[in-house]
Order: sequence, then C-alpha cells, then structure tokens
Amino acid sequence: MSTSSVADPPLPAQGDEGEDRAPDAGRPREVGPAVEEPHGPDVVLRRGAGVSLLAAVVLTLVLEVSTLWRGEPRWLLDQFVTGIAFYADTLVVWLLLLFVWSLIGRLWWSIGLLSAVVIPVAAANRVKIILREEPIYPSDIDFLSEPGFLSAFVSPWMVALLVLALAVVVAACVMVGRRLGRRYPRPSLRRLPRRQAVQLGLLRVGVLLVTATLLFQTTKFNEPGNLWRKAYEVRGEHWRYWNQKTNYRSNGFVGGFLYNMPISAMATPPGYDQAAMDQVSARYTAAAERINRTRTGSLDDVNVVLVLSESFTDPTQLDGFELERDPILRTRATMEETTSGTMLAQLYGGGTANMEFETLTGQSIALFRPQMVSPYQMLVADYSSYPSAVGWFKSQGHKAIAIHPFMVGLYKREQVYRTLGFEEFIHDTSMQSQEMIDDNPYIDDAAAFDEVLHQIEDHDDPLMINLVTMQNHIPVEGNYDDPIDVSGVGGDQDDRIGQYARGLEHTDVALADFFHELETSDEKTVVLFYGDHLPGIYDSDVKNANNDGLGLYETPFFVWNSEGNVHRPMPLTSPAFFLPLVYRAADAPVPPYLALLDRMHRRISALQHGRIVTSDGAETPEESLDSRSAQLLEDMRLVQYDFSIGERYAVDELWPGAAE
Repeated sequence: MSTSSVADPPLPAQGDEGEDRAPDAGRPREVGPAVEEPHGPDVVLRRGAGVSLLAAVVLTLVLEVSTLWRGEPRWLLDQFVTGIAFYADTLVVWLLLLFVWSLIGRLWWSIGLLSAVVIPVAAANRVKIILREEPIYPSDIDFLSEPGFLSAFVSPWMVALLVLALAVVVAACVMVGRRLGRRYPRPSLRRLPRRQAVQLGLLRVGVLLVTATLLFQTTKFNEPGNLWRKAYEVRGEHWRYWNQKTNYRSNGFVGGFLYNMPISAMATPPGYDQAAMDQVSARYTAAAERINRTRTGSLDDVNVVLVLSESFTDPTQLDGFELERDPILRTRATMEETTSGTMLAQLYGGGTANMEFETLTGQSIALFRPQMVSPYQMLVADYSSYPSAVGWFKSQGHKAIAIHPFMVGLYKREQVYRTLGFEEFIHDTSMQSQEMIDDNPYIDDAAAFDEVLHQIEDHDDPLMINLVTMQNHIPVEGNYDDPIDVSGVGGDQDDRIGQYARGLEHTDVALADFFHELETSDEKTVVLFYGDHLPGIYDSDVKNANNDGLGLYETPFFVWNSEGNVHRPMPLTSPAFFLPLVYRAADAPVPPYLALLDRMHRRISALQHGRIVTSDGAETPEESLDSRSAQLLEDMRLVQYDFSIGERYAVDELWPGAAE
C-alpha cells in the first residue's frame, strides 16, 4: 500500500459521486504507518463474524475444560462425537458475544468483556467441582452477596492472580483490537453514505433483537417445547440429573447450566386433588393412632435441640489413610447408647442447607425435580410460611430459636428462618461467646453449645432450637497448633486431614461437655445430632479408594435423651426421616405426617436422586419396590407436593400448626 505524500486521498469507500472533498484535500500527508482505508460494512461484518465465532469457540473450550474431573476420553466422546454439547454451547456463547457486540459496537471490547465473565465462571466451576464434586448452578449467584463466604474457598492470592489475569486478557483484547483497527479501520456511520449508514444501523438493531430473543429463550430452558432444549436433545436425552458433574461434562457447561435454570419444584403427581389428599390424611391419621397407643412419653415440656454439625464425619471409616488416634471416641460411645446410625448426605463437600431443609420439613430433595438444587434459595424464600417442625413445635407450646455462628445471609437463611417461623435468629455477632480455637477463623463448637445452654437457662418455656455449627468448615489448613498425625498420604493432603481430624476431636470434647451440662440441668432435653457432609479436603487417591460404595456420602447421627437412652441401631438414613426418630427416642405420640415418615423409614430408609435405599441396605429401583413400599412412596410424593407448591389441602390434618 502506497504512502505517497502527493497523491490525493481516495474518496471514502463506496462514497456517493459528487461528495465534497475534505478541507485538507491536496495537502501532503504526513509520513507514518501504512493505514488501510475503511472497508465496506460487508467486509467488516464478514471478518467480525469470523473473529467472533473463533472467540466463541475458545471461550466455550475454557468452560468445557472446567467440567473435567476424570475420564477425559469419555469427555471428548460426549462433547464432540456422540453428542452435540460443544457445538450447541458454542452457539449460545457466540450469540451472547454478538449481542454484546451489537450493543456496544466494539468487537474486541466485547470479546474482552465476555472473557472477563467466562474465565471467572470457569475457575469457580473448577474449584467447586474439586471441593464439592458439583458444578456451579444458576442459584449460586446468590453467593455473590456473601464475599466473606466465598473467600473461604479461594485464598486472597488466588483472587489477586485471577484479577490480574482478567486484566491482562481484557487489555490484550483491546490492544489487538486497536492494532487491527489501524490496519483494518471499521467504517464510521458518520462517514458512510446515508443509505449504507441506515442499513448498518438497522442491521445492528436487528442482530441485537434477534440475539436478545434467542438468549431470552435460554432462561425458559425447562419449559415444554423450548427450542434450546430441543437442540440439546436432537440426538436424544442425555441428562444425568443424578450426578450433576457428569451432567455438565456430558451435556456441556452451558447445557448443564441451562438444565438447572429455575423450574417448578415438582411435577403434579397423578391423581392429586382434594379427594386424594383426604384419603391420604385419613390413612395416616389412623396410622398415627396405632403408633400412639403404646407411646407413654411426651415432648410437651421437653427442649428439642437439632444440631447440624458442619462437616462432622467419621474419617476412620475411610480407606486410603490412617489416623494416629480416633478423633471421635466420645461421640462413638454415645452412639453405642442411643438411637444412632449413618446419614446419607446429598453431596460430597457441600449441601448443608439442603440437609437442614430435609430435617426441618421431612421433605426429601430426591422427590423434587433435580433442578431444585437449593430449596432454601429457590423455594422456601418465595413463601410467607412453609410447613416445618418449627411451626409444629410452636403450636405445641415451644419457643423456636435458630442459632448459626456465621453470617445471616448465606442460603437466604435470615429470610428462610422467618418463613419457617423461627421467633429468634442468633448468629455470629449476637452470640454470648464468639471464641475460636488457635487460628481457626470460625466460632468454635463449644461456644455454639454454650449458646444453646444459655438459651435453655434463659427461657421458662420449652425450646425448639435449630443449631447449625461452623467450626469444621473448610478451609482447614493451619487451623490448629497440634494436628493429629496421619499416615498413608503425604504433602498438603497429610496436613489437611490431620487438621480436620483435630477439629473433629475438639467437637467431640465439646459435645461430651454439652451433654454433661444437660444431664445436670433441671430441664429435660432431647438432642438430634448429625453431620451434614464430608469436607472437600480429600484428593483423588482417597476418593478413588472409597468410590465403590457410599462412604463419601455417609455421616454419623444419633438421638440423645437426657431422661435415658436405649441403643437402637438404624439403617442408612436420610435426614427427612429424623423427626420420627426424635419422637421414638422420647416415646412421644406423633402427628399423622410423622406417622407417614415413620412408616416410610421402616421400608425405604434413604433417598437420593436416582437412588432408593431400602431398610435392609439394598439399592432398589423404584419399579422394583414391593407394593407396600411403592404405596408409601406415592403417598409421600403426594404429601410433599401438597405441602410445597400444591394447595396445602392436607397440612392442617397431617401436621397441624406446621405452616403457621
């Protein structure tokens, strides 16, 4: 391209004949870098479309790689051969990029801005899969309002490194855009002939409207007939709802993310109406009467304390390493004297609020649609009241108090606790004691138990207390000065397990002291204690060593009564069935709803999405259940629908006062 200083500059590309020349026409131009004249809109758009598509491919690959956890060949097969996940994901990302481009009019700025969103999302997805073996969901956006909680998963230097990387990516996109802009200037609407300017403006508006419409349809992914759902299912349905990390790997990050877009909690069960619920109510009213004939105890004047102990597990049951000593000796001894067993957690490394939800409501996550990944955030918070043990115990004369030694907004707990009916919420800044052990950043369990004792002593009425502890929450690195020695693993893994086990030992001591205080008190108290899930501290070697069974999803639980205990070993149990066990330990009469849960637990003791565990420990497909078990499951599904998103025909009959 010539840089002659004598030639007149050419007219603007595709300009009208007779258009006035620039005022400096004919003057010598300064010698400088060669710059092409602006290309016509058609050339610029073709090049821009190609560059934007290439950028979409790269950004989609970043998202897809974040879903890898193992089995890379299977990932390649699912993504590129047997399925269309990668291609559909790329189309969605490309449309998003085109939308931003048409909105701001700068392609490279658009690429930079979209990269600044995609890269943190991919990084967050990778971290969550490593720690909790589940990907990020649309509902996780709520956690952005709790940066203090998010910082627990990612160290400050990692955050700083990510911010720096994002700044470099955006800056690089802008620099590349400027360099290419000098070589291939984009046509200016002000310099184009009017007809071309109008055409280009209309094209930009058209692209904006079309992409916005198509992207809006992604938010309706789970509605019948959705075009995006049809696109992802063009080769058949491949949704792995029972294992979301596999779901994302097989159907693409975008496909898995869209699959978990908001949807109603349950499909309407066949036959659901007032008459059906009247029949269910009558059936379990009679069942409750039969159960209560032999019950001689009562919870009317008894404090009921539900303790969800954060990440409390029995690490001695895992293969792959050995601890110097048993960190939960005292708890194990208590379990040998009480109604006790192991709980089936929904997730590895997370799911605290979901286990709390099941315990308080008696509703099973497994009976909801798989997209209902967090009922607290996605369901309960939308109601002014919700049937639960809180309302039930209040109707029986108890005062309901929630205690959680952490920030109030996590999982929308402050809002959810109001909906459930708690009269008081005591949290990190309002507790009597806020002690911590060594360098652990969380309030210790001893302080949490002391708060329970203080509330019992401070109130004349019997209490219903729901305590969710925090002491053993990750991260665990460097928490204690004297971690328990670990053999069989090395490096960071050794330190994490040893630190975690020492935390369990602190809980073990605090729990024994707590029971001692309750035994010497004039108050009568029943305590349900359970761990919510395993911590996300184990590497792939330990996970693989325990991958044959359900060891990565089992935690201890027991029910303790200050008036005396009898050892009743329980089968593997879901927390939805804890309330009947509390009543059984107190020999107290049950309302009809708990009679349903009691009867169910005697046949089907644990539920997960895609998994039914019968009371003999066998995993049994629903179609293979015996007729009585199938009837109980059908009744429980009807009741859960009625209580959650249905008309609540049967709440007053089955669980009086539960929804007050």
